[in-house]
Amino acid sequence: ETLQRIVSTLANKNDEIHNFIDMLNHTIKNVQVKSSNAISELDEEFDGLYSILDEMKGSMANTIQQEEARKIQALQ
Repeated sequence: ETLQRIVSTLANKNDEIHNFIDMLNHTIKNVQVKSSNAISELDEEFDGLYSILDEMKGSMANTIQQEEARKIQALQ
């Protein structure tokens, strides 16, 4: 009888462990999906910011060149 209780307890603990492992695997998959989505969103955000900065660089360089030309012409 004692041996049967021990075996039963071990079987229950084994089931608990397998359920816990399944839960951990599910959690890992969710973390991986969420991490992948976060990285994709971050990539999109940085691409957008880089594009804006590149446009601003072009605009500022153009303004500087125009100002340079205006000042050189004024000095001539």
